[in-house]
Amino acid sequence: MKNKIKRIAVTLCLGVMVSCSSVGKRTVPDSAVVSRDVVVDNSIAEIKKKFSEDVKSENVGLYKKGFRNWKVILYGKQAYYQVFVTEDGKIVSSERFEYK
Repeated sequence: MKNKIKRIAVTLCLGVMVSCSSVGKRTVPDSAVVSRDVVVDNSIAEIKKKFSEDVKSENVGLYKKGFRNWKVILYGKQAYYQVFVTEDGKIVSSERFEYK
């Protein structure tokens, strides 16, 4: 019984180590990573092109966790917008949300 419990504990520990070791890998080369300013400019251009609303750079919130995509929130006059941008500056998706 004790051997079975030890085997399960070791298996769980190995599983956690393997799953955590694969987290946090950059998907683009370091030379292709763009600055925050480029991410903001690309997001503003996407909103202007897709939704025809001009958003100032002061009305932008940037969120990033690890090597994941940037989450950019742009606050306009009619609505707010959520844009996901990759580390190399490409737009993944953009959505419009109405103020309540």
